[in-house]
Amino acid sequence: MITSERRAHAKINLALHVVGRRADSYHLLDSIAVFADLADRVVIAPASELTVSVSGPFAAHAPGDRNDLAWRAAEAFFGHGGRRLNVSIHVEKDIPAGAGLGGGSADAAAVLLALNESAAPPIAPDTLRAIGLSLGADVPMCLTGRALRARGVGEEITTLAGWPALPMVLVWPARTVSTAAVFAALPSRENPPLPDLPVAGGVISPAAITEWLRACRNDLEAPARAIAPEIGAVLDALRDTPDCQLARMSGSGSACFGLYSDFREAEAAAEQLSATRPDWWVRVVMAR
Repeated sequence: MITSERRAHAKINLALHVVGRRADSYHLLDSIAVFADLADRVVIAPASELTVSVSGPFAAHAPGDRNDLAWRAAEAFFGHGGRRLNVSIHVEKDIPAGAGLGGGSADAAAVLLALNESAAPPIAPDTLRAIGLSLGADVPMCLTGRALRARGVGEEITTLAGWPALPMVLVWPARTVSTAAVFAALPSRENPPLPDLPVAGGVISPAAITEWLRACRNDLEAPARAIAPEIGAVLDALRDTPDCQLARMSGSGSACFGLYSDFREAEAAAEQLSATRPDWWVRVVMAR
C-alpha cells in the first residue's frame, strides 16, 4: 500500500432517543448525527509491523497501544479473510475523548476506509460496516460520515438528503464521562422514537431543522448531568449567549453544542464563552 492520510471527523448527536434494549443488553437507539469540520488526522504507511503512535492536543487521551480503537480496527480488518499487511498508524488527536464526539470511533473508521482503499479486492461496504460495528456502535456512523439517522444499536443507517451545514459551538468542560456509567444510570430504556423528520423538496433550512430538534431529546443528558454537573453549567452558558437557537449535549457527554443562525453569531458566542470560561475547550464548527 502507499501512505494514506484521512481526516476523522467529530460526530455530533443532534438528538438521541433510547427506545429499548435487546436481550444481549445492547441499547436500541434512534438518533440524528452530523459530522463537524473538526477532525483528527490519521496517517497510515507501510511498515514492518503494526504500530500506533499519537500526537496532538489530546494525545494523552488515546492509549496508542493494542487497546487503541485505531489498532483494533487494523487488526479486525487484517483478520477478515486472513489478510495481513503491517502498517504504521499515526493519529493526531484534536478531538477530546470521553466527550460524546466519537473521536476514537472516527479514527477507527478512518483506518478501515484507508486500508480498504488499498485492499485487492476491497471488502464490500456492508461487510466493512459489520467489522466497524464489532468495534463499537458509533463506527458504522463514522464510516458514513455525513448527516444520518441511526437506529438499532447504531447499524441501521439512513443518510439524510437536503440537510445543510449547521453553524455551531462545541464546548467540553474538560471532564470525561463513562458511556457505560451513563447508560447504567438511565431511568427508562423504553422511550418514544424521533418524531417524523422535516421534509422539503430541496435543502431543508437550518431554522426548520432547529425547530424540529426542539421536539427531540437526548435521553442520555439527564443521567450524564447527574454524573457530571459541569454539563449543566455548559448548557446554561450556551443558552445565555446571544442568538443561541438550541443547546444540547452530544452523545453520552460531556461535550455540548449550541446551534446559531449563522457562523458570525457562533464565533461571537465562542469568544464570549472562551473569555468567561478559559478552562473550557470551545470550538466553532460547521457540521453537515
